[in-house]
Amino acid sequence: MTRSSYGLLAPIFLSLFLTFGLQSCSCGSSSQPERQKVSAKVMDRKAYMLGEEHARRIIEIAADEDKVQDGLLEIRARMSNIESKLSRQSAVDYERGFTDYIRSNNDSLALILF
Repeated sequence: MTRSSYGLLAPIFLSLFLTFGLQSCSCGSSSQPERQKVSAKVMDRKAYMLGEEHARRIIEIAADEDKVQDGLLEIRARMSNIESKLSRQSAVDYERGFTDYIRSNNDSLALILF
């Protein structure tokens, strides 16, 4: 995947994470129950490791832009699903595992995505 191809992925990935963050914000009065505060530390090690595994898969397919885009959409869907089925903390830990793995194993992809 060329550097210009990564440039096409950055806005997609950024919008996915912004959407995820905006969904979890509470604005004014809401019918949703108050969410627990999310710690800066990894609390759900299993979710973190799952995020790392999915990041490894993204790195493996980095040469195919279409597959990477599909993979990033799947990551976003998993984060949302983890939050709704488990907890906000688990979703954050999953995201942290994903981003940490990308940053430590493919710095050129990390520079584009994050």
